[in-house]
Amino acid sequence: MAAQQKRYPERIRFMCSLPWQHPKLAVAELKRTVDELGAVGVMVLANIDGVSLTDRKFSSIWREIDRRGLPVLVHPTAPPGTKQLDVVRYNLIASVGFMFDTQLMVVRLILNGIFERYPNFPFLVAHTGAGLLDIKHRLRGAHNRNPDSAKNMKKPFDEYLKGLYFDTCMNDHEVLMDAFQFMGPDRLMWGTDYPFVDNDTKQVEGMEIGSAQKQAILGDNAEKIFKL
Repeated sequence: MAAQQKRYPERIRFMCSLPWQHPKLAVAELKRTVDELGAVGVMVLANIDGVSLTDRKFSSIWREIDRRGLPVLVHPTAPPGTKQLDVVRYNLIASVGFMFDTQLMVVRLILNGIFERYPNFPFLVAHTGAGLLDIKHRLRGAHNRNPDSAKNMKKPFDEYLKGLYFDTCMNDHEVLMDAFQFMGPDRLMWGTDYPFVDNDTKQVEGMEIGSAQKQAILGDNAEKIFKL
């Protein structure tokens, strides 16, 4: 990826992948890929071999990401308890498990106070938030009902959601418009999920919004976030 970025500097940037299971090595790899190879962010799965991203052993990694202000893109993987959830049949891992894995991860990060302790990095959620906006009504009072999360959250739950970035890779017009109404144009970024989804710019171009707002989603936001 670094070689292709060097070969096509006007078209390609890459995000590094870290060995989170080994925090010291992960921090070293973060420094190497950013300082020596030019990575512009970090890509991480929604759980690390079943371990939540809020685990204390990952604190040093979050701290270094936050110090550098690096964008983080989260993509789901098979959720913990796959066998018990019976999501292998019918490929429910992709259609349901991925969404659940993402939702669980983002909600944990908010309730755990990750975004309060580390407020300096953009956090991008794949699949247009993976249905998070559809369950926000169930989560709005979570910090009021739970003393542990109440001490970690200084804002209402919705405000943390509005502080995230969503890509547009849901391939559904209503979902995109709902995200736009809630997040605004500055928090959405065009995504393709290539090669798994046939998702081109028509999804954004077909939204009933202004041309400047479309341009923000299609490129301006990425230029700002990744400092291109």
